[in-house]
Amino acid sequence: MRYWLTMRADALIYELDETFSSGEALAARLGVSRVAVHKRVRRLAEAGYPVASGPRGYRWRPGVPAPRPLLRRYAGPLLDEVVYLAEAASTQDAARELAEAGAVEGALVVAERQTAGRGRRGRTWLSPAGGLYFSLVLRPELPLAALPLVSLAAGAALAKAAGVGGLKWPNDLLAPDGRKLAGVLVEADLRGEEVRYLVLGVGVNFETPAQEGAAGLAEFGDAVRADVLARFLAALEPLYQSLPDPEAVLAAWKAHAVTLGREVRVHTPAGPKEGTAVDLEADGSLVLETPRGKRTRVSAGDVEWIGGFV
Repeated sequence: MRYWLTMRADALIYELDETFSSGEALAARLGVSRVAVHKRVRRLAEAGYPVASGPRGYRWRPGVPAPRPLLRRYAGPLLDEVVYLAEAASTQDAARELAEAGAVEGALVVAERQTAGRGRRGRTWLSPAGGLYFSLVLRPELPLAALPLVSLAAGAALAKAAGVGGLKWPNDLLAPDGRKLAGVLVEADLRGEEVRYLVLGVGVNFETPAQEGAAGLAEFGDAVRADVLARFLAALEPLYQSLPDPEAVLAAWKAHAVTLGREVRVHTPAGPKEGTAVDLEADGSLVLETPRGKRTRVSAGDVEWIGGFV
């Protein structure tokens, strides 16, 4: 694994783990004094990093999605360079900067909090400390028509990683009562018919946000952020590698779907469409069936339950 060190990144970030390391050992690895290590730990804590100090030295608080804890949990091809930030305006923007600077597939940006997090269609994503916010650089060799499948694959991987809830088309993860637990945002950089790179962003609520219609993963059992992120990467890997063949992705998405079989209204750029959600097309489009049996496909839009989520 290679680490992308920026002006914002103290090398100490990449030496700390969930077990304690003495100040002396850290000083030796970094080539500085123990006093310097102590000062740098204090600066990290003041910046908002969840670092802990004790008689045995320094460590990350358990479950933090920092580089070393992540590498121990997942060492596959979708994790290469890591940037771990206490705060970012948006991990999507930070990951895009990495991609433009030449970062390879698997460059990952994780932030403890975001000040301008966003979701689909430019919506604001509240991102207080304690949630899981990350963006992954991907460089797929895919035709443009297959790109929606990446979003579905990410949704399926997220549902498997969270271990609770179901998917609202295309990739929102809902709690069992219909409140939103997490979301996926895929942004592409295109040059004509060529996909230069994708930035795949995920936001997961752990504690329940003070927002109507939102839920937190901690409501449904013990949830460890580093575990969820590692499980997401592990679940995404085979689905991503199976593209552009859609069969595995569609099957994985349907296994977690709460959209199919429901009466829905989809708000599309061309206006609302209503019907029963009955299937997905090979390109990930949602198929609606009217009461008279007419079928129509929707490639983009926001799903609303008719009659509420029951």
